Amino acid sequence: MKKMFSIALLAFATMICFHSTSFAQFSKGDKRVAIGVGLFSLGANATVEYGIMDDLGVGLYASYERPSLGYIGINYSYSDIQIGPRATYHLNRVLNLDSKDFDLYVSGGILLRSYGYPDSYWNAYGLGSRTRYTTATLLARVGGTYNFSEKMALFADLGSGGSWVQAGISFKF
Repeated sequence: MKKMFSIALLAFATMICFHSTSFAQFSKGDKRVAIGVGLFSLGANATVEYGIMDDLGVGLYASYERPSLGYIGINYSYSDIQIGPRATYHLNRVLNLDSKDFDLYVSGGILLRSYGYPDSYWNAYGLGSRTRYTTATLLARVGGTYNFSEKMALFADLGSGGSWVQAGISFKF
């Protein structure tokens, strides 16, 4: 994990050195696709966003996590899949930020969450076999993007829905 983080940090530093002028402003009609990883748990996420008005985008969010922890011979691993609609408000205009490279945002939504634990976890407590549970959960994230070209940006955000801390790359179409 440390090696992966070091590689990501090196890639980010390289992109900062070779960036070109771009515009962080999110406008009506903009389309973005973002893919990322969870930084403190093994997982991945993807977002599709469409600008329905200046500073406001709607779309879909999906994440998958499979962290694994072991305690005293018990395998406490689980798998977690979350998917649902997401609305994102881009804050640069409200906060009066004139940056052409940075874009701050908040996101919210309601996700369908399906998660499950292995049988070995439940059997260790004498609870028998349990498989998967499905619930609704809230998505609430705050984050930012660094635009290193007109069509590509790095993002990092934190909050509920998927891994607490996520980072990755987004593409603007």
